[in-house]
Amino acid sequence: MLRPTLIPRRKTTQRGKRDHPALPNHGGHNEEEKKKKKTKVTLETIQKEYTSVLQKKKTDVYITSGKPIKIYYDRVIKVLNSGTKQVELVIDGDNKQANNPCRPPGEEQVSIHAVGKNILRASYVLQDVINFYSNFINRVQQMAKNDKKPKVVDVFSFLSVEVESKTLQMNDTVITNTYAVEEEFLRDDYDALIAFARQPYNPALHKYRERTKERRVTGVVITIRKNPTAL
Repeated sequence: MLRPTLIPRRKTTQRGKRDHPALPNHGGHNEEEKKKKKTKVTLETIQKEYTSVLQKKKTDVYITSGKPIKIYYDRVIKVLNSGTKQVELVIDGDNKQANNPCRPPGEEQVSIHAVGKNILRASYVLQDVINFYSNFINRVQQMAKNDKKPKVVDVFSFLSVEVESKTLQMNDTVITNTYAVEEEFLRDDYDALIAFARQPYNPALHKYRERTKERRVTGVVITIRKNPTAL
């Protein structure tokens, strides 16, 4: 004999609606996770103005922070000695004559330009140049064939050094690019980033702005003039 099977009644809410069995919740929080979050990335580039500094002549040397000091020292010595031959002076007893007394003016001088922190580097170049000619004068006196005691010669009777300082006003251009990118781009998703870069300009995702920023710096010009006839 078959017995009837009792099926339990489902509970109802106050409104009379039945509660469904517990099901996994696939909405809400998971949907928010699926949405790609966006963030803003700002790239700022400064284009510095150097027009008031770079008025370069053939005999000018500009000191920068990216090169060794010896490069500028060699350049200064080369410019100052550009008109000389194998020996600096022709020595005949007590008479000392310049090798090339008819050199055009300008070949016996050089101007060292430096701005900001490079002024200290320019002073090192000047120091090395003065030491070079001081040693040169000593060698010339040792080569002189005379019995009397050599006369002490001041190196500044051979070189004339002038220093000019001024304040330079620079108008730098500051370029700001702001991108609205997905956070995935901040990881290693280079393919997605390249694809984004290939997209046409979209003002909703990319903001471009330029502004001018004033900058004042100190500039120094050290002029070294050579006077071989003073020996």
